[in-house]
Amino acid sequence: MTSLLALARDPWRPELGSKPEMDPLTESDALLEAQVLDVRVDALRASVAVLLEMRLALQLRGGNTGLLVACQVTDFVWRTHRRATARTAWTVVGSEPALSGGSFELRLALSPWGGLVVRAGTAAYYGGTVPGLVEIPDYGLASESELDSKIASWNSAFVPGHAVFLDAYE
Repeated sequence: MTSLLALARDPWRPELGSKPEMDPLTESDALLEAQVLDVRVDALRASVAVLLEMRLALQLRGGNTGLLVACQVTDFVWRTHRRATARTAWTVVGSEPALSGGSFELRLALSPWGGLVVRAGTAAYYGGTVPGLVEIPDYGLASESELDSKIASWNSAFVPGHAVFLDAYE
């Protein structure tokens, strides 16, 4: 067991999991219906980590949490409209990975209207379990303490089950 933050900082750990049924780093729409919970930009390490709620995902059903980490990041874009609510469930309605000219790119189309694009040299995806997560809270109605107990966070303990890695330079 490790923490999600530890994996975000040191993501190249192939011994921690087997290949999932779909590879979100190479297969389109592998992340459908997952929800983006948090995005962490680490300027010091030139990395972007995306924390995903996987309990509603259509394809990758082997756990309740996903972690996508892009390293050697050259570009990152988060685009949305201004929201009237304090919290939003950013549901993945399209995921398009691509390799081109020694660079990996992942485009996530999000609902309600939004998107995330990251370009990097390497990437890793982990799917697994944060122990104790059962019920998905109503993000609009839940208290902060209820959210803390019902969704993954960077400090959550994490048991990886699946892992895939991509090096755009190979």
